[in-house]
Amino acid sequence: MSSEVEPKQFLNICSSKPMLNESLNRIRNLVPKGNIFIATSKTQKAKIASCLKSLGLPINNIFFEPQGKNTLAPIAALAQRLISKDPEANIVVLPCDHFVKDNRKFLRVLSKGLGIARLGRIVTLGFTPVRPETGYGYIKIKPKLRVKDQGFYEISKFVEKPELKKAKEFLKSKDYFWNGGIFIFRADVMLEEIEKLKPKAYKIIMAMADEHSFNRLWQDLPAISIDYAVMEKTKKIVLVKADYGWLDLGNWQAVEGILKKDKRGNIFKGNCLDLGSRNTLVWSEDKTVATIGLKNTVVVVTKDAVLVCPKDKTQDVKKIVRLLKKKKTGY
Repeated sequence: MSSEVEPKQFLNICSSKPMLNESLNRIRNLVPKGNIFIATSKTQKAKIASCLKSLGLPINNIFFEPQGKNTLAPIAALAQRLISKDPEANIVVLPCDHFVKDNRKFLRVLSKGLGIARLGRIVTLGFTPVRPETGYGYIKIKPKLRVKDQGFYEISKFVEKPELKKAKEFLKSKDYFWNGGIFIFRADVMLEEIEKLKPKAYKIIMAMADEHSFNRLWQDLPAISIDYAVMEKTKKIVLVKADYGWLDLGNWQAVEGILKKDKRGNIFKGNCLDLGSRNTLVWSEDKTVATIGLKNTVVVVTKDAVLVCPKDKTQDVKKIVRLLKKKKTGY
């Protein structure tokens, strides 16, 4: 369903509203509109404007990236801009493809994280695994160095998306958490760590004095995630446990967590007919879809394409997308 023309953040997965709007509404009781900034591609300017029209977010708060550089570049550039306006600025980084079940708990966790960040720490949120997930990264805490009275855990290491066997081991352990990619920090602390760990990128960011130099220098920034560049190396990072009903909607198995199932464990979205299927998800945008006797299967029908795969292969959709891009189909 997600494509270059219609990226995931504009899809109505959790409700009748795009996920971008859901994300902005989620934080409106904690962050004033004027303090909300969005980093996105220039190619999404029209869609972003349409989404934000009803929310009243200042258009100047949209940070348009000349080209995709992963997450270090936009976070560093925004931190530099914000610290020039407010030397004591605190920043919360939130991906907009998440589902949050309990918004009150979510806001309490963010407030807690902000309190810890003000002390000079970089905070990441960790989520207790509920299944052996191979599509998420993990964070291992140091059990002997838990700082319970301060509300956070010291981190042992970050772990890449594991194989199923390892994911099952992590599920049994109490020392592993899902990495949600949510970070809280003081702007000055983050820039100090970038200067220390990625000095070349830091010099480029600090040299962006105006719009002309910004556009000229952006291409020289490394295309690397904030995770690899800073989070996995800094000694200032800590983990705050955040069990408020969280899902990263990165694959169809995750989507199952927010949709109602029938007695056979099926989920049918759209005009669907079925005979005898079990534990199957069928999602159709417009066409009538008929299924018979399927088990543990995902079927997605859009105006442009059809996907059929076993549930345990939904992570491989990314491989299909790469093939589609080679064929220049618009995905």
